[in-house]
Amino acid sequence: MNLLKLGEGIDRPWVQKIVGEIDDQVARVVRYYGEYPVHRHDGDQFVLVLDGEIDIEEEGERIHLEKMDFHIIKSGRWHRPIAHTNSLVLVIWKGEIKTELKEE
Repeated sequence: MNLLKLGEGIDRPWVQKIVGEIDDQVARVVRYYGEYPVHRHDGDQFVLVLDGEIDIEEEGERIHLEKMDFHIIKSGRWHRPIAHTNSLVLVIWKGEIKTELKEE
């Protein structure tokens, strides 16, 4: 399976497409563009940039990721992805993950 080809069909930002499952982990290809709200999860999150570049704001720190860079966001940490260009990202987390949006 080619992840870039699988992502070609995703034409809107923040839309996820499940591409596989390993035990209780689910791999998703996601189109990133713009700013996503600040949130946290009850499980770790693996983020790999397949195409483009993104920033992840994570509890006061800004992590810049370019093509083929990855970052692991630990469970419970407030974060938000920001993509100034249309980017394609592989995200892996547990299948039954809970997300909490931060109240502004």
